[in-house]
Formats: sequence, structure tokens, C-alpha cells
Amino acid sequence: MKRIFLVFILAISLVLTACQPPRSTDLRTITFNLTYVPNVQFAPFYVAIEKAFFEEEGLEVDLVYGNEADMVALVGSNHQQFMVASGEQILLSREQGLPVVSVATWYKDYPVGVAALKESGITTPEDLRGKRIGLPGLYGANYIGMEALAGQTGLQTGDYSLVSIGFTQVESLVSNTVDAVVVYLANEPVQLRERGYEIDVIAVRDYIDLIGNCLVTNETTMQNDPELVRSVVRAFLKALTYSAENPDETFAISQLYVENLTEETAPIQRKVLEQSIAIWQVEPETELEQAASWQNMMQVLLDIGLMKNTISLDGVYSNDFLP
Repeated sequence: MKRIFLVFILAISLVLTACQPPRSTDLRTITFNLTYVPNVQFAPFYVAIEKAFFEEEGLEVDLVYGNEADMVALVGSNHQQFMVASGEQILLSREQGLPVVSVATWYKDYPVGVAALKESGITTPEDLRGKRIGLPGLYGANYIGMEALAGQTGLQTGDYSLVSIGFTQVESLVSNTVDAVVVYLANEPVQLRERGYEIDVIAVRDYIDLIGNCLVTNETTMQNDPELVRSVVRAFLKALTYSAENPDETFAISQLYVENLTEETAPIQRKVLEQSIAIWQVEPETELEQAASWQNMMQVLLDIGLMKNTISLDGVYSNDFLP
């Protein structure tokens, strides 16, 4: 009787296996370039891999981390095809002749703000007058966000002091090395509050709409392999929605990719993920909103001298590959 039962189970297993669609081994390998280092803020990419959203599109994705400017050069020259890049980096690269194009908006809000200890009384941009403001350096989204905030509120360059502190915003603020720090809204404010510090945050998004992180490719890939671009965008947006709707599972998946998610840091990083989800572009924006944000970003870059000439926004971004 026992032997008959085992034979029956084996037969059922074989039938079920035969009914499942064959798992494709003929996947196309592509490289996806992510700036910075492995981090829960890149969770949609980890989810897209682990939930086989890329595989459903016939793709196997290798994630590579590095310097944004270097990666833009690789993608712009078509040595690589895909990356995450900030809106300002796309515009600066286009002005230099690199044909990079945003094919999907990842962030609905510009992710930068200025944080200060509550005891400082800094709650508005005007309160930054005469203050020392720490930021990683005079480059990147932190710098652009700070200058955009100042420009929208009438502050001049001489009204405040920018201090290059590297990525030590938390330590520099609590040690009173500076009066305020430029931060990513989903990162340093979470760390400060979890350490017991009361802070106020001035978000750039409350004063001007700018373009944050985008999914980026190049014109050559768009023209020669549009189905590849469409597949990557489709898988990414599916993962973005899934990640936002399933934060617990998303965090568990992220732990497979991010080394510093230890028992001690996991609670903080879980909240970083929650704040990251809050600024993702899960619902599509209108064409008018998108065009206005790109125009605002270019004007900020022109005002602070990082861009020398106005360029056409035609070709800077494309909605042709959205589902």
C-alpha cells in the first residue's frame, strides 16, 4: 500500500511538472547601472529580479553601481544601454552632446530638502540667511536642490555659506559643525529622528517642481532596439508598483542585496524604504506636469551657471515606451 501511494505521488508530480510552462534558458543579459551603492532605495530593481519581472521579458539583468557622471558617459556613448540618472544629469549631458533620454520617471517629487535641529528655529528658506549649510559638495542633486530652493525664495549666494562635508550630514548637524544640512528626504531625516533628534525639514518640492531620478537609455538603443527599451520599462514599472504595494516583502528581498541591513540597522532602513516609496511616481503624471518640471530644472541649471545654453526639451524625455 505504501509503495502504491509513493508511485501515485510521483505520477502526480510528473504531471504537474509537465503542465508548467518551460522556464526559458535563452535570456538576454543586459547591464543596468545604478548610482551610489547597494541600498534599499533601489528596491524596485531587486524586486524585478527576484519576482522574475525581468525574466518574463526575456531578460537577465546585472546590476552595477558607480559614479553617475561616469555611467552617463557609458550610456550616452552606447557602451551601456540603461541606468538610473537624475534629471539635472540628463540635461547637463544633453548639452554636452550625449544623447541620453529619460524613458520613465521614477520620482514624482524631487527628493532633496534642508534639515535643521528644531532648537535652531530654521523652518523656512528665509531662516537660512546667514547660516552655514552642509552638503556633500558643489555638485549633484543636493547642490541643485539647495540652489533651486534659494532661487525660489529670493536668497542670494552671499546670504548663506555652503560647506562641503561629504556624506556626513547626520554627524555634522548633531555636532553643530553646520547650522543645517542638505539631505535626501528619504534618508538622513529618518536617521536623525530614529536617533532621537527633533528636526524640521524644508522640502524643495514645496517650492518648485523639479525632475528627480529617471530610467535612462540612449537614442541609438531607442531607434535600433525599441522592444528592448519597452521590455525594460515594462518590467521596471511592474516592479515599482509591486514594491509600493508590498513593502514588507520588498524589504525582505532588499536584504538579499544590501549588506548593511543588520539587526541593528534594519528598523531604520525599513523606514527609509517607506519614505522612498512616498516619493515614487507610481501614478502617471500628465504631459503638462512633466514638461513644466523639465523646464524648471533647466532654468535652475541656467541660473546657477551649470548650463550655458538653453536646449530643446524635445528628445530629453520620451513617453513612447510606457505601457
